[in-house]
Amino acid sequence: MQRADVSFLYQVILSYIKFHPVRLGILVFGTVIMVVVPIWITRASKDELFAKAKLIELVDNSFVPSYLGYFFVSMSVDNYVSMWAFYCLIYIFVFCSGSEYFNPMFLFLKYHFYKAESEQGVQTIIILKSNEVVRKSSELDNLKLHRINNLTYIGRK
Repeated sequence: MQRADVSFLYQVILSYIKFHPVRLGILVFGTVIMVVVPIWITRASKDELFAKAKLIELVDNSFVPSYLGYFFVSMSVDNYVSMWAFYCLIYIFVFCSGSEYFNPMFLFLKYHFYKAESEQGVQTIIILKSNEVVRKSSELDNLKLHRINNLTYIGRK
């Protein structure tokens, strides 16, 4: 990015903060709530042992483009009624699509999303906090994870 592009981007962000402080506050508060609550809920659940994975696939970047689209559309909404209606529709869409476990803010907290297949052919989603990306399926053997739903787990490596 050239210096002029970065300068223009800063001007756009600063003007948004200046003219829409309440909307920005709602966006920031909502983001913080959506990060803290899922982590708090999963820590309250009991551990389960994840036995073995036959195949793993890193899926960090597969959901990001759609969530960025939602973010940019929400920034262009003019009034609060439309903004709340938009968020309600997005909530319904995400919940019905079965991808409600994916929270893009987890990427900033060093969580990685994996699709793992067991030896029985069952595919599960594993959300794992680790400093490095898991490359081998054997690295997932015997992990203690928290169950989010029937096919989704979260934990640390």
